[in-house]
Amino acid sequence: MTAANDNEDRYEDILKRIAERQPFGKKRREALPQSPHERALDRINAYDCLAELTRQVYDHWLCYGPKSLRGSAWAGVVVWAHHKGYHGYQTLTLHGVWAHYADDDILISIGSRELPYGAPVYDAGVFRVAIQNNFRIYYDDSGGPPDEGDRLHYRRAFGEEDRLRLRQTLREFVKRWRREMGTG
Repeated sequence: MTAANDNEDRYEDILKRIAERQPFGKKRREALPQSPHERALDRINAYDCLAELTRQVYDHWLCYGPKSLRGSAWAGVVVWAHHKGYHGYQTLTLHGVWAHYADDDILISIGSRELPYGAPVYDAGVFRVAIQNNFRIYYDDSGGPPDEGDRLHYRRAFGEEDRLRLRQTLREFVKRWRREMGTG
């Protein structure tokens, strides 16, 4: 009788494991816990705000993203764009918002970066497909916060009481970038 109970328990355990499995062919993705930087970006609605840039068609620009990026001491949300035409790939413009530490404060930085093409060869067909999902393949850059050679438009310490003001400031920069890309 003990062997029958053991077999029944084993059978129930197997059925439970089967029910918990993902569908065949689908990888199980482990959700990483949010860092304080990512929480700050969520609080100012960074991803949705930058997504507005990619919803518009521009006469002279191709715009992709947004993409959430993360480093050891920062997190960011970026969109990337390059001029249309065969030689437009040579420089990629990265627009974004980053949260990073300065002493004990989390800073929110809004800026633009120019990235030079870094791959040894250029194949227009492969580039056109690959650039839609990831710029780092061709532009050897982690997408981190702006530094000395970049255009830092705004930087301020993040505080829960200022999040609506920071959200509005980010919206204003997105409108400005949309106007700049719309005019050439």
